[in-house]
Amino acid sequence: MGTTSDKSVAQEPETAPKSDADARILAAATMLFARDGFASVKVPEIAAVAKVGLNTLYQRYPSKEVLGNAVFRHCKKAWEEAVLTDWPEQASSREQFLFYWNRLSDFAARERNIALYNERKPLGHPYDAQSQALHERLEKTAITILKSWSAESGLSPDIIKAIINGTFQRLLEMDDDAAERARLLKEAGPAVWAALARR
Repeated sequence: MGTTSDKSVAQEPETAPKSDADARILAAATMLFARDGFASVKVPEIAAVAKVGLNTLYQRYPSKEVLGNAVFRHCKKAWEEAVLTDWPEQASSREQFLFYWNRLSDFAARERNIALYNERKPLGHPYDAQSQALHERLEKTAITILKSWSAESGLSPDIIKAIINGTFQRLLEMDDDAAERARLLKEAGPAVWAALARR
């Protein structure tokens, strides 16, 4: 079985086309914030990893806080699109959970740094208005889903969230190769549901 590491993120940004400076900056900042935390990362380090000049970075993101909010929105929107699109409203709680877990696992396999950023929540800056609105909207959606699962499981939404997030983050941070990590994430879904569904 694999181990976890505080530095268990890719050493290179994911899915950033070399011709797109904005995408490279967001990918580099996501990777560094997920790995080291917002406060520990210096803007010149982001520019170096993104392979852009410092002036280019500051033209697009005038401060570290502006960049931090852009990364937050980028990561949360990517998660929302990958996981919540076509949400099965009329499905049973079990079907909804398995839909969620499978989508989340697939997303983590494709975009591990974004998934790690979302799980580790490395914020060290206040939300701007756009980030605050996105945070509130996603929290409202999560609470609605968790309450519906809570009604069936008898567990509080906070316990359900802890079981799901704890299991997912632990597996996501494993240092195993990507294929093994993906296999373990997929295999864990039914086991997590079984734990949630017990009364």
